[in-house]
Amino acid sequence: MTPSPLKYIDDNIYSLYPGNRIVGYYLYDIQNELVGRIQGLMVDPETYNPKYLVLTIGGFLFTEGKIVLLPKDHYETLELGKVKTSWRRDSIHQSPSINDVRSLTLEKEQIILGYYDLQPYWDVTETNLHS
Repeated sequence: MTPSPLKYIDDNIYSLYPGNRIVGYYLYDIQNELVGRIQGLMVDPETYNPKYLVLTIGGFLFTEGKIVLLPKDHYETLELGKVKTSWRRDSIHQSPSINDVRSLTLEKEQIILGYYDLQPYWDVTETNLHS
């Protein structure tokens, strides 16, 4: 298991470009249905460019929800407090989940990116995922 190089950000810190300060915003799907509230971002630790937004879906009162990552290629900020995706709410709910954002691996990222039909942002030959 190869650890992901990404850093979890759960606040709109000044290191983020103003257009990427979307923690706490709400994500809406292609039919304008509420998907959930953005809990954080997974960012490149050097540039602070987001690779994924982090959502917690489901859960009620004292139960934990499912943690889902939505790749940057599939969302855009529309206005203050609102982020839109071209995916349907139920498809995001069915996406692969992770247990802990701080223990994300490249292998898990590859599964998530595959679900969203995206190529990895890293060079697979360099990470040697098959060893």
